[in-house]
Amino acid sequence: MEMNSDLAAQLEEMKKSLSALEQSEQRCREQLETLRQRYADDLFAERQLVRQLREDRHRIQQDYERLRVQKGGFGLKMLLLSGFSGFMSALLLCAIYVWFLKPAPDYIAEMTRFRAAHQLNLERALSERRFEEVEQALARSEHLPENQAIRPGLELARKLVAAARQGCQ
Repeated sequence: MEMNSDLAAQLEEMKKSLSALEQSEQRCREQLETLRQRYADDLFAERQLVRQLREDRHRIQQDYERLRVQKGGFGLKMLLLSGFSGFMSALLLCAIYVWFLKPAPDYIAEMTRFRAAHQLNLERALSERRFEEVEQALARSEHLPENQAIRPGLELARKLVAAARQGCQ
């Protein structure tokens, strides 16, 4: 009987072990199911996040393209505005120059050039009573193309020298 009681105790112990193992298995199955559900939730959240990131990237890319187009238009407008303002500034400066500084007419500039080149020689020749030499120099100067604007003044000077020569003889 002792052997029977040993077997019964062993059987009872095995049943307890079996029931403990079944409970352990049930806990493991519940944990596995919980882990599966958490994995599915994480996978779903990851897919949502990836989709959101793609949408954000696409939106940012569209915004960048729009900004690039606007910036190009802005650059063209600024170039046009800069050119127009430069033109208006130049026009204003030209008007101020003509209004206040009044550039010398051609005959004044040419007469100044002619006087600087020939006045001393002509005055010296006149003071030495070489009237014909002065008349010839003035006549030659009348026919030069660079003296076209001062031709009437040279002609008047030549005639005055001729009259002075006749008066002195």
